[in-house]
Amino acid sequence: MSEIWIEEKEQTEEFFDEVGYYITLNGEIASAYFISEGSEGDYVEQNKTFLRDFLIAQDKYPLYLTFITYDDNVNECITLFNDNKIKYTLKYLEEKRTYYTILKKHSYQPPCFTVKITDSNQLMFVIEETFWLPTQNEFYAISYTDNLVFQLRNVTEWGRKKERSIPVFNIEADTTFITICHDGAGIYLFSNEEKYSTTDRLCSHLPEGTVITQINDTLL
Repeated sequence: MSEIWIEEKEQTEEFFDEVGYYITLNGEIASAYFISEGSEGDYVEQNKTFLRDFLIAQDKYPLYLTFITYDDNVNECITLFNDNKIKYTLKYLEEKRTYYTILKKHSYQPPCFTVKITDSNQLMFVIEETFWLPTQNEFYAISYTDNLVFQLRNVTEWGRKKERSIPVFNIEADTTFITICHDGAGIYLFSNEEKYSTTDRLCSHLPEGTVITQINDTLL
């Protein structure tokens, strides 16, 4: 049983800075929420379990999970999905990343997988196998439609201009997607669907048995 708190979010520049990854919306989204079991104790496992149970309770497929992984993890992911007959696409983003070893500097383009999840069994399996990535602050998003692209743009980081592959979500009338908070400490839910348009409606679609401890500034 999950114990969560929910915060409605205004879509300000500060909010998108909080979400991170330079996420951009191509269109307007009606509602945005932060939902979390907290950031203490075994919070990663708790927030992972809530995400899994929430998506299962919605019973809406296919889902599209997009994540960025490490260069040396690509073959492992390919084998994992092929062995379990899970459909995916792999592309390499345009930006260049670097890391250093004792011997030299290494450059690579970030590998990006999009996995098509068609039922609850696949959902449970894929989240269990991949949720470690957002806990290390790699990009990780789940959408009800295949509406995500990456565009190379110039950004300023620590006073220096850099090129980054920016996630751009194309917004339609029935768009809903989820990203993960830094360190796996909760989820951000973005939606134009009526069933998530207010906190009351969102709460009515939570998994059975979910305990809500706080909504915005109100303790329950």
